[in-house]
Amino acid sequence: MTDNLERLRAALADTYDIERPIGSGGMATVYLAKDIKHDRRVAVKVLRPELASALGPDRFPREIKIVAQLSHPHILPLHDSGEIDGFLYYVMPYVEDESLRGKIDKGTLSVHDSIGILREIVDAISHAHAQGIVHRDIKPDNVLTSGRHVLVADFGVAKAVSHAGGNTVTTAGLALGTPTYMAPEQAVGESDIDHRADIYAIGAMAYEMLSGKPPFAGESAQMVLSAHVVQKPKDIMEVAPHIPPQLGLIVMKCLEKRREDRWQTVDDILPQLELLGTPSGGVTPTNTRPIRVTQPKKTMRMRWPAMAAGVALVAIAAIGGWFIRGGGAAGMGADGKVDRMAVLPLTDLSGSDDFFIDGIHDALITELAQLDVVTVLSRSAVLPYKMKSATTKEIARELKVDAVLEGSVFRSGNRIRITAQLVDPETYTYIWTQSYERELGDVLTIQDEVVKAIAADIDAALSEEEVVSVGGIEGI
Repeated sequence: MTDNLERLRAALADTYDIERPIGSGGMATVYLAKDIKHDRRVAVKVLRPELASALGPDRFPREIKIVAQLSHPHILPLHDSGEIDGFLYYVMPYVEDESLRGKIDKGTLSVHDSIGILREIVDAISHAHAQGIVHRDIKPDNVLTSGRHVLVADFGVAKAVSHAGGNTVTTAGLALGTPTYMAPEQAVGESDIDHRADIYAIGAMAYEMLSGKPPFAGESAQMVLSAHVVQKPKDIMEVAPHIPPQLGLIVMKCLEKRREDRWQTVDDILPQLELLGTPSGGVTPTNTRPIRVTQPKKTMRMRWPAMAAGVALVAIAAIGGWFIRGGGAAGMGADGKVDRMAVLPLTDLSGSDDFFIDGIHDALITELAQLDVVTVLSRSAVLPYKMKSATTKEIARELKVDAVLEGSVFRSGNRIRITAQLVDPETYTYIWTQSYERELGDVLTIQDEVVKAIAADIDAALSEEEVVSVGGIEGI
């Protein structure tokens, strides 16, 4: 170590005065240094010998050239790079504030702060993905805090993919990443790692930010990697019940084992985090829900039956919220209303309730299809999307619908949590979202009675078309 430090000091003596090592990871060692020409403190990251050998002095400049094109307020910029005396290095600004790792370890992150940090991280990753660059090693240590903002670092050893001319620049054969945050496809050494590995890592990091611990832990790296591949993470709403349900859903969908089941782009996540970051926290209080209409005349109170503790409550309520809302949101039909809607297959987060969830899905479609005010696509039209990889916008355009209902079901013992969200497919914003947890009784009776009762209330509300707000929801 000392010999390498002295060699590095001698090699870079004309441009950088290397002071001391300030960090070390699986891929590089970071040194604090002084940029002699510009009289400023910088961080010099020197790749480990095995990584330097795999990249080579010819490929490394190509990797760095791609990364150097990244220019974003939440990405740590690249000052310089090069090869000298066998060292491959690149130079970044030195950020004195602590990393996100330090904040997590101190337990000082609030939900509000976490949402703000995640929003900036996702925004930065979105910019990189748009340039064809997959980070592959997103973790709290690579997120630096600077004042009230964050900077994502360490793109210099990411897998860089250039789409220009169809060329692919890759660090093939290297298992880049950190076990705690590695996607299952990384853990098993697949070669075709894409941007959805970053989405998984964002979910793992968010899980730790919000709950204080990562989704998986073990005595060895092999145990952690194995868990990523074969184990389901505990629902974050169980370990961090204080967070908004919508935020919990975002995190858990990031952590899906199959990349096709995750959010397909970080741009699917960003608007939801932005909504959560609004002054109201993006979470509608349980007992009141403001609704915008074109000709408000009166206020209506919808009293939900006690049976609303049942399975279908949240999804039907979501539909009602969209219909009553009316009035020209993006994604609506030309007449300013929702003319066609698709109810997508619900996601089974427990992995063992397929028949139960399929029954709910079928009942929702059947009951809603009887309403005269909207056309609801048949189950056969939406069923292919249970396995098909597509974004909400792509699904809506393929099916030619104005609104999409998505949802998930998680069961633990005799308790069940249903989360549903009604999505404007053109803007990826949630018109309504909520989560409920209840004890299961006679689910068939609950399904039959509640679905019929709530559908009738929705039909009556739509006939009025004058509702200003819905409050005092009882039985919830």
